[in-house]
Amino acid sequence: MNATHQYLFDAARAARLGDPPPPAPGTHDLAVLRAARDRRRFARVLAGRPARGGLRTALSRAVLFGAVLFGAALFGASRSGPSRPAPAPAPCRRPAD
Repeated sequence: MNATHQYLFDAARAARLGDPPPPAPGTHDLAVLRAARDRRRFARVLAGRPARGGLRTALSRAVLFGAVLFGAALFGASRSGPSRPAPAPAPCRRPAD
């Protein structure tokens, strides 16, 4: 049973009992996400860290850590030196009919 099925059961039960119908699935999703974001920001302030920019800082730190860990391979260069050009493909020959 998914959220839509449960909503339909609850709406039918509410109609039978004369209660107001429940909110549709997904109605309060944005409010929940905003509350979670605000809670994270508040926790950061209490810990003495900046309230904004934590995700960008963490991602840049991860990219720099990856560059140090794996060398410049993340950015397209290889450790073995300059790469050789790819050999030219063999000419395509059609089979005789």
